[in-house]
Amino acid sequence: MKKRYIFLICLLGCLWGACGDFLTEESHELMYARDCKDMEELLIGNGYMKADLVFNAAGFDMKLPKSYYSWLHVMDDDVQAAIAGQELIKGVFTNKMRAFYCWEASPFNIKGDAFEDKNWATLYEHIAVLNVILNKVEEFTHDKEEDRNSVRGQCHFLRAAYYYLLVNLYAKPYDPVTASSDLGVPLKLSPIVEDKNFTRTPVDSVYNQIVHDLQMAVDYLEGIEMPSVNRANQDAARLLLSRVYCYMGKWDLVPELCREILKGKYSLMNMKSSGQATWLYNGCPEIIFTQGQSFGAGVFYQENHADMVDAIAISPDLLEVFSEEDGDVRKNLVCREHKYGGFLLPAKLTGKDTATLNSMKTYISDCFLLRLPEVHLNLAEALAMIDQDGEARVVLADLMKTRIPNLRTLTESGEALVKLIRKERRRELCFECQRWFDLRRYAVSPKYPEALSIRHGMFEHNAGDAEDKGTYIGYYELPAYPDGAWVMPIPTYEIEQTEGAIIQNERVNCIFKEE
Repeated sequence: MKKRYIFLICLLGCLWGACGDFLTEESHELMYARDCKDMEELLIGNGYMKADLVFNAAGFDMKLPKSYYSWLHVMDDDVQAAIAGQELIKGVFTNKMRAFYCWEASPFNIKGDAFEDKNWATLYEHIAVLNVILNKVEEFTHDKEEDRNSVRGQCHFLRAAYYYLLVNLYAKPYDPVTASSDLGVPLKLSPIVEDKNFTRTPVDSVYNQIVHDLQMAVDYLEGIEMPSVNRANQDAARLLLSRVYCYMGKWDLVPELCREILKGKYSLMNMKSSGQATWLYNGCPEIIFTQGQSFGAGVFYQENHADMVDAIAISPDLLEVFSEEDGDVRKNLVCREHKYGGFLLPAKLTGKDTATLNSMKTYISDCFLLRLPEVHLNLAEALAMIDQDGEARVVLADLMKTRIPNLRTLTESGEALVKLIRKERRRELCFECQRWFDLRRYAVSPKYPEALSIRHGMFEHNAGDAEDKGTYIGYYELPAYPDGAWVMPIPTYEIEQTEGAIIQNERVNCIFKEE
């Protein structure tokens, strides 16, 4: 790496000297970057999410500075606690995920020992870098326009992606009726220092900025080939934009975007083929873009020893949804039987062989992943919502027939068709950090709203070995949106940094119910 780039990165540390400074500070050191190549290096190193693979629960730490929202895996209805044997040591469920699983009002704690939520700061740090790069790249008029457009397009895509995550984690879902008044997240689009305390921008304004950035990314990235799926291309921008339009209920704008992607180089895997051993892998023809960490092994992989299981498994509810379509091969691909206790753990990214979990050579993120099946799902949803049921069934069947042998003839229409699409989306995208966001947006959908509550069972360890499952003692229930804890708390450090200008979200503890 060039010395000037190393010097640049060291000095860029001033961007985030304190937790909240990413909203107010800028770097004056980009004068040392001389061309788009330097900008690309900075973009890869600090603009994109950190790539990291956690092989097991022991290496899984939510307190690390660059840790991303791994807890999103355990708040939806796809998971169930896996407890068996004696309570000899604490596992990943009790020690790291219980507060999120139970939707506590202040979930960033381990048995009452609070820790800081790093996600807000980390995502805004990325945004700060992108703002600086977007400003600086305009000075490089000596570079080819294609090189400048590549930098611009990637920056606009990534900034949109991070605001999409922030507004869906820390604000209410997009409701066309209330989005103009619902509190979103602060928008910071310039590297210029502003001597003020930032406040929360309305949800609709944040979404409008996301749409604008993605439209810019689609335009700038036209005709630009990226070296790998770890770099954002035009189709990644199209796919994320189609998802955002679905969230906003602007279904008429989705088909054109999705059909352009379907003309491209990607193809659906035929999972019915014998010998299919894993769902996702580097080189999979369905992958459009991937970035960030892969935490599936850390969240779900917990062999422990012969006397105790303390883990998180697949919920009976998700297994039932897989069983609704006869012969769906994804059920076997997504489930791995636990060494003890007979629990089924997600194996979507790790495969069946626990001795050879994913390596960086086959690395795919479960943190931020864009795949071709979602193009089919977004297109089918949009067509169904604008009453083009026949076309929607064709698009949906094209996906389902690669997963389900002897697929039945789809006859659903209207709301029944939309519900089928939502179930297919759940089957296809489970454990890819989308289910929680989908549950929120379904609750406020302007057409066919569907607000669901979630029950998470609780179990006690017993005196037996790990083959002896824990005793069921009751459940926590998250009431249907908008009640309960459907919006994450904004980190305390940000409230303090802005002297209360940023208003905290209201959350309440869910009540435990004995059975």
